[in-house]
Parts: sequence; C-alpha cells; structure tokens
Amino acid sequence: MYPRIQLAGLLLSVIVLVAGQDNSSVFDFPEYPPPLTPPPNQTIADSVATLPANETGGDPALASALIHFDTGKFGPPVELVHAYFDFWPTGVAVSSDGRIFTSFPRGNESFTLAEVNSSTTEKPFPDQDTNTPPAFVNASNPGFSIVTDKFILVQSVIVDGQDRIWALDVGRPRVNGSTLMAAVPGGPKLIGFHLNGTRFTTITFPASVVFADSSLNDVRVDLRGDGFAYLPDSSPQRPGLVVVDLKTGVSWRHLDNHPSTSVQVDLISFHNGVPTYIHPPISPFATTPFNRFAADGVALSADGEYFYFAPLSARRLFRIPTSFLKVQPSALNPNAILLANQAVQDLGDVGSHLNGLESDDQGFIYLTAPEHNAINRFNPKTGMIEPFVRNPFIQWPDTLAVASLKDGGNFLYFTCNQLWLSPDYQNGTDLRTKPYAMFRVPIEGGKAKQL
Repeated sequence: MYPRIQLAGLLLSVIVLVAGQDNSSVFDFPEYPPPLTPPPNQTIADSVATLPANETGGDPALASALIHFDTGKFGPPVELVHAYFDFWPTGVAVSSDGRIFTSFPRGNESFTLAEVNSSTTEKPFPDQDTNTPPAFVNASNPGFSIVTDKFILVQSVIVDGQDRIWALDVGRPRVNGSTLMAAVPGGPKLIGFHLNGTRFTTITFPASVVFADSSLNDVRVDLRGDGFAYLPDSSPQRPGLVVVDLKTGVSWRHLDNHPSTSVQVDLISFHNGVPTYIHPPISPFATTPFNRFAADGVALSADGEYFYFAPLSARRLFRIPTSFLKVQPSALNPNAILLANQAVQDLGDVGSHLNGLESDDQGFIYLTAPEHNAINRFNPKTGMIEPFVRNPFIQWPDTLAVASLKDGGNFLYFTCNQLWLSPDYQNGTDLRTKPYAMFRVPIEGGKAKQL
C-alpha cells in the first residue's frame, strides 16, 4: 500500500498528464519499441514499386501505391567465373595461384575430376588415364563395382593448406543416371595430388568402415599434428562420419545412425517457391519426400577444434569437438562411441536444407541455402545465422570453397547445378538448363589453412 504522500503525488501527476492531453487522440501514445535504424538484414532485399496497370484494376489510387516487395538480392556482387556446357558439377577447389578444380558425378561423363582450362571448358585432372577405370561393373559380382586405383566417381575435391589436391572417390558409379552401384573395398578412396599432378597418397577403406551402400560425400583435412581427414557418409541407410588418420591410413566411424547425421524423413524442400519431391524414374516409381541424403555438407573450424556438419535432407546444423572424433573406437577406447554421440551440439534450425559448408580464417561457417537461392553464414560468436549473399542466379548452390589468391583477394567459390530439376525430382525428365555455373563472391576473411 502506498504511503499517503506518494499516492497524492501520483494523483497529481495523472491530473497534470490528462490536462495536457485534452485535445489529443486516444491513439497519441509513444511508439514502442522506439524507432531505431533497422538492422542490416531487416530490409536487405526489400524495396517498393507500383504494380502494372492490369494488377490494380485500373484504380488510379491503387496504381500509384508503392507496394513492398522482395528484390531477390542482397550481399556482395556475384561473379560468374565458369560455365559448364558439358557435365554437371558438384565439387570445386581453388589453389592459391588461381587454378580451379572441379568434379562431376559419373554417369556417361568421360572424366570425373577436372581442371578448368577456359571460362567454358575443362580438362581431365591429372590426366584422362586416371579418369578411365578398366570397367565399372564387376563381371564376377553383378550389382557391384570394381577395385581400381583409377577414378570411379569423384564426388568432392578440395585444396588443403599446403596447396595440395585431395580427391574423394565414392567408388560407386551411377547406373541410368540415378542408382549408385554397390562399392567394394578398394573402390572408395581418398587420393592426394600435388599441383603438378603427382599422386602422393591413396587411402582406401575396409568394408567395416565404408560399406557397400555407403555414400561418401565430402572431405575436410586438418594437417596439424599427424593429420586427420573427416568424411560424411550420406547414405540414408548408413549415415555417419568417417575419420582417417592421415599418418597411418587407418580409418574408423563415428555417429552411426545418430539423429544429427540422419535424414528428416518427412522433409519437403522448396525451390523457387515450388515444393520438391523425389519422383524416381526407377522401380518402384514411388513419390517420396526429400529424404534421400543424410550427412552431407561439412566444414572444419579455423582452429580445428570443431567439425561442422549437416544432413542434406534436413534444416539443422550440428557440430562436434574434433577431440571426440579423433578417438578410434576399440577395446582400448570402449566408450568412444558413447562419448562422441553425447558430444554432438545441435546449433538449431537454419531455414533451408544445407548442401555445402565451408569455413574461413575469421571463424565464420558459410552455409548454402538452396531453398532461398542464397548462402548464409553461421557466426559462432553470436550463435546466429547471418545473411551473406542472395541472388536469383544462385540455383542450387552445391559446394563451397574459400580461396586466398596470391595475386590478391579472398573469395568464396561455389558451383550451382540445378539439382532439383534433374530427372530424379521431375519424374524422369531433365529440366535443367545448360550451362551450369560456378560463381565467386569476395569475402573479408581468408582461407582457413588448418596447418
């Protein structure tokens, strides 16, 4: 209960306030919250314009109205650096001297790893012979591929902090442009090349680490200490992460069937505003949600302390301290799997399913957003997803690569391949339009070399 003197003061204040507002409207009150300069992303792709005459019914008042709309663009300028007129691309990697390497999922493509040799052409890397296996189908074991030191299907290519090239061969060729044949040990492999094309290592995987129906999708390499490589297995039947000790070549698995590596079974993705389903042109010809791809995009933090990853068929980002992944599950480390599973951090919803991830030396984690024709970035300091670049020409951004060029400039390169318009999603019809594209945008940070 207020003391009498305080109550009297309050009543006096109310009388003065009311007396001063005798001629005012009931709606005259301070705006809340008070007007401020909007944050950069609030109006970042916004504008106003009048509508065409046929959309206003001929009403002059409506014809002059400035209607708010989405421009479809924000962020730094997008530069087209390569047009693909032959094969559709997935991977991209760029050396410090500006050489660009790219990979193609193998169907009828005559090579699966290439170097860009003009603005519109590519040549096999390191040569055509390495890109030409003796066969694809295992004659003695139908349904399976073969063992070979040649490329079968290079899904990903990266350039490490020493300007060396790493090519990830899934070991499973495509049949009829859709189904992946099963792998056999010695088919899937991680191969390292110097820029002159000389091979310096080939790492294969035992059947207990990379299964016949595994689908290795990407790779990140940390060269500190003995060195480790981290690879996601995007197979919806076998989701998980593969870890490789680069010194010994020994590999092991973590996060098998963990929720963080698994698909969201009921995901419906949207592209250019259109809901997308899988319409496979093969038996059983059953339409399904967008649920085919598990752990897919990956990135390694600049300091190597965290491994970021995301299933393609989901809209969430995860990370795990690499200290847990580096422990090989064994009789000597019987709790390694449990501890790694418990160490996963769910960083939340990111608004789009993620195809490619990449890091820079400032700590940002770049995230493709195919559903928004955009690339965003995760800021570990704030825990927020920040807008970075958006453009209607960014049609399914697939793979990201940060490059710091010797002749100046830091850039984020990325491929766009219109994947949702390919036959698997369009009932057997290929609606993609050539050329496919590779773009780059300038960034403030540089390449995270992880040396």
